[in-house]
Amino acid sequence: MQSYEAGTPQYFATPPVNLIYALEVTLRNITKGPISLEDRFRIHKEASQRFKREAEQLGFRQVALDPAQAANGMTALYTPDGIAPAQVVGALSKRNIVIAGGLHKDIKTKYIRFGHMGTSLTRAENNTDLDKLIAALKDSVAEIRAASP
Repeated sequence: MQSYEAGTPQYFATPPVNLIYALEVTLRNITKGPISLEDRFRIHKEASQRFKREAEQLGFRQVALDPAQAANGMTALYTPDGIAPAQVVGALSKRNIVIAGGLHKDIKTKYIRFGHMGTSLTRAENNTDLDKLIAALKDSVAEIRAASP
């Protein structure tokens, strides 16, 4: 790496060729596929807003300080009072849904992250993955609350 940074590159690793080709195919599908970029952005924004509304009704709160500036492909949420992030991750995992814990060092044990983007929103079945995520989140929260003293 020192050689590369010095401007005299030498072999230091094999690039992930399969990932480079996958990125090329994905970008081609996004830019030249059946859904225009404008429609893709609109679909993601609508899905994001819907998910955030549903989660807030369950007691979750957005990490984003300004909801108008929140991402449309991912939602970071503080868990409701009395519910630990690990409980939600575990309950969703039992329902075959994988989400991620927090990353921000100051609050990483207080929030979780949900991805909602790409083909899970834009394919012909029209948001069935988002419907499943919302239903599973509702069921998970109900299960966790029912198990709490």
